[in-house]
Amino acid sequence: MSPKTPKWRELADRLAAEIASGVYQPGDPLPHIRTLVAEGYGSKTTVSAAYTALETEGLVTTSRGHGTTVRRRPPQNIRRHQERYNWEKKLAQSPIGERSNNGVVEKDTGLDHDQVECHAVFNAEPASSEMATRFGVEVGTLMLHRHYWHSTPGDSVALSLIDSYLVHAVAARNPDLLDSEREPWPGGTHHQLSTIGIEIDRIDDAIRTRVATAAEAKKLGIPPNSAVLLLDKISTSTSGDVVEYSHVVLPGERTELQYAVPLERWATA
Repeated sequence: MSPKTPKWRELADRLAAEIASGVYQPGDPLPHIRTLVAEGYGSKTTVSAAYTALETEGLVTTSRGHGTTVRRRPPQNIRRHQERYNWEKKLAQSPIGERSNNGVVEKDTGLDHDQVECHAVFNAEPASSEMATRFGVEVGTLMLHRHYWHSTPGDSVALSLIDSYLVHAVAARNPDLLDSEREPWPGGTHHQLSTIGIEIDRIDDAIRTRVATAAEAKKLGIPPNSAVLLLDKISTSTSGDVVEYSHVVLPGERTELQYAVPLERWATA
């Protein structure tokens, strides 16, 4: 005989189903705890436990003075890396009009170009030991650190957090590449590097996961202690030099990585 489902779990499941069916829309408040107690859904402890479960599961947020509301979720990130990287490289050679109205964020999320805001901050900083090893340069070599995050218009929640690095002296061959005010750059990093005679030949990804820091959770709009995906992306030029490194933090609950791997066929007899 299976154990009986606790009352708080029954209530949490009921409210989750109502959220999924649209009875409660993103931003809508859930009933006050005292209301559900009065309607016979259980004690204050039971209802509070149900709301805590919904918050832990990422369906609602609770704040002092505002009660419990259904979470507003930014769009999903669906990243098909083999297709994505080739598409981005091809875009770099497209006319300015096409480059200006397309980007990888739009491709990943399905949003239109005018539904995405780009936020960028650039700094010059010396290479750490780890960064020097990645690029094959001396420790202390000046690097261009580019911090990006994207959002829907007027929203403070980031779709992802990106820290991108270039060797400063290389980027400085085109001074425009040092100017964050020129972001979003039509055609992205591929086109930026093409303006200084660099073609990316290979991209290597390393993906791992961990619990989000408090700052990451707040910026990505995810519950505390949620999982994030960490993507380390290294771009190598046709001459064999590492020309760009990106560290990307993606919200686990909103990110799907898709891969299609062609396999070599067995030789026929």
